[in-house]
Amino acid sequence: MHSETALPMDLESHPELEQGQTDAGPPRSFPIVIMGGGFAGAYCARSLVASLGSEALRDVAVVADQNFILFHPMLAEVSGSSISPLHVVNPLRKFCRGVSFFLGSVTDVDLARKTVRFSPGPYVRAASIAYEQLVLAVGSIVDVSRVPGMPEHGYLMKTVGDAIRLRTGLLERLEEASIATDESLRRRLLTFVVVGGGYSGVETIGQLLDLVRGVQKFYPRLNPKEFRFVLVQSGPHLLPQIGEELGRYSEEQLRKRGVEVRLNARVKAITAERAIFDNGDVIETNTVVTTVGNATHPVIQKLIKSSKLPNERGRITTEATMQVIGFSNLWAAGDCAGVPSEGGETSPATAQFAMRQGALLGKNLLRVRRGASPEPFRFKTLGEMASLGHHSAVGKVLGFKVSGFLGWLMWRATYLYKLPGIEDKLKVFFEWNLELLFPRDISLLNVKTTDVLGRVHLEKGDPVYHIGDPASSFYILEKGRLQVSDAAGPVRILNRGEHFGERELLQGSRREFNVEALEPSTLVAMNMDTFETLAQNSLTLGHLLKRSSVRYLTAGERHALADRVQLPVREKTVADLLRKDLPVLSDSVPVLDTLKIFKQAQHSMLPVVDQNALLKGWLRLDFVFDFLHQGPLASEKRVSDVTILPADTVEPGDKIGDVVLRFAQTPDRAFVVVDQERKYIGTIWLLDLLLANQEVSGSASGSISHS
Repeated sequence: MHSETALPMDLESHPELEQGQTDAGPPRSFPIVIMGGGFAGAYCARSLVASLGSEALRDVAVVADQNFILFHPMLAEVSGSSISPLHVVNPLRKFCRGVSFFLGSVTDVDLARKTVRFSPGPYVRAASIAYEQLVLAVGSIVDVSRVPGMPEHGYLMKTVGDAIRLRTGLLERLEEASIATDESLRRRLLTFVVVGGGYSGVETIGQLLDLVRGVQKFYPRLNPKEFRFVLVQSGPHLLPQIGEELGRYSEEQLRKRGVEVRLNARVKAITAERAIFDNGDVIETNTVVTTVGNATHPVIQKLIKSSKLPNERGRITTEATMQVIGFSNLWAAGDCAGVPSEGGETSPATAQFAMRQGALLGKNLLRVRRGASPEPFRFKTLGEMASLGHHSAVGKVLGFKVSGFLGWLMWRATYLYKLPGIEDKLKVFFEWNLELLFPRDISLLNVKTTDVLGRVHLEKGDPVYHIGDPASSFYILEKGRLQVSDAAGPVRILNRGEHFGERELLQGSRREFNVEALEPSTLVAMNMDTFETLAQNSLTLGHLLKRSSVRYLTAGERHALADRVQLPVREKTVADLLRKDLPVLSDSVPVLDTLKIFKQAQHSMLPVVDQNALLKGWLRLDFVFDFLHQGPLASEKRVSDVTILPADTVEPGDKIGDVVLRFAQTPDRAFVVVDQERKYIGTIWLLDLLLANQEVSGSASGSISHS
């Protein structure tokens, strides 16, 4: 059995994360809370442990959305299969050993109440931590929404998963191209575009080039002349961080290796098969990598807006001491902070600055705690380096420019020194040396994330979810039967083609029903992000989903609606309000003939029966129109060929009180009345029921007025 919790979840949108709704009761309290586990946050925690010793476990808390510190500068080597992805991460519990660590996504910061609220995971509701001093070190996020098609078709370079996905994508293109016989298709498969000419872009295209050149001998059917590598830079030269001279040198070296460098160029949009430039040029490709598009973290955006925090283009402005301007207990460091450097300019968002900011911030927190003044951040960059691949690199170290093989040796030594943890340093050192002796690994480890549409198989008695579970998915029953029940008992039976789960997602609440399989069943599951995107951006789908959600009112909600009907009406039976004037369609009637019947009936929905008068369901007029739009042959078809919707049924002896309860959970405005053999008798309409209730109410009011 697979439960819905195995599907992707966007915990930040759960209603249980509202203020005060936590499992933990009163929030835990720490003198110092650090938000974020990147370089700034991790080195701040490490600095505090060095000074506080065993007291840090009680005094310092780190809240991070991943349990490792990522050495981002080496992601390009992971994508190029040069080193293992496990060697660019270091567990925070080990790196910051001695502090209290909490894994979770921060959802809210209340500066007035001095609390941080975060979501630990799918099985635990929101938790809160109170603080005396708060450090904001959550870094930045990737935003590629400004380039149409990039979120759907582009490869990013922000996380370990991104690097693995890019490596996998490149190897897939090689495998596909080795089979393709169409020349234009093969050229498209072997064209790789990298957007961004900064450190990440230059290093990524260098690594991809090294990977392809290193494994090309294993793909004898591929012509080396068909490979195409394109590096796109919006500025006049590459690597603007280290100056034009080295940028021009990098461009020259990459061009010698066969890279097509496009300067002063921007990608305007991408599709699954094309990269479209702002000047109208088009490159046919299935692989576009973006190394640009950093944006402010949502929590920081929210704080800036709600608390009017000073900021510069989304980076919180601080004093040189890293205290947020205007606050005595709020600090910021790393990519999310605009910390003045020694020259007065804002510190760049790089690892070497974040590491040193974090280390000094830990000391400043303790100085303030002792009543002393915090020290200002004073650091000038030691240098900047970038690998070009093929044992070549460029850089500026202590004011001296280096390039070529010497630059590559210095680049490796520098990155090895910066890499956190002696264990990872040794692993990477040995892996680099093995690379000199053996070719890069080309195993196609296609570790795909869960699809937005997944299938869930259930055996008889298996639950889909229980009352109180977090709502994370929308379901369609592909095969089998399910039973929906609440605390009072069964509510409805779901058959093939029916859907459920939308009510709680639309309302942002936890599950209000139990759903279990009555027989072996298969569900199509859509994750919450995809469902919300469809519901919010499609007027038609949004309307239909909101309409169908009324099928899942709770027992209390149904009774509240039924109580509005007068008692004399509730005591009537279906036979008392039965209508037999509605035309009935046979499933063997030609589709075209139904148009006249609909017109005469002046109804948009008519019941359908088979040759034995057994009910088949409802036929809607708009379904007929849609069917006829399919072409001339459609008019020759019969009603049985059109989609017939399931119909809710009642029997003549059923009490209106019970029927009202059922009306309260169906979007249809009528029930079909059938006998015990399911033969058609007539219909009962909500409108007739409401009119009968109004007549009783009017009579009662008249009697009171008369008396």
